[in-house]
Amino acid sequence: MERQRLGALALLDRQHRDVRERARGIPIPVALGLAVVAGFVAERLVKSPKAAHALRLYSIWRMF
Repeated sequence: MERQRLGALALLDRQHRDVRERARGIPIPVALGLAVVAGFVAERLVKSPKAAHALRLYSIWRMF
């Protein structure tokens, strides 16, 4: 069990390093622009009645 845990931790560490290396290549203005666009899209989805209802149902489903 300990060996499996150490293997999982090593895999997570490798994935974190890979993500950090890829993130360094993304310019800050591009990342901020994508975050703003994603925020607007998320706001639109939440304000739409069908999407809001679907999100509510999904959150209720996840509680059980």
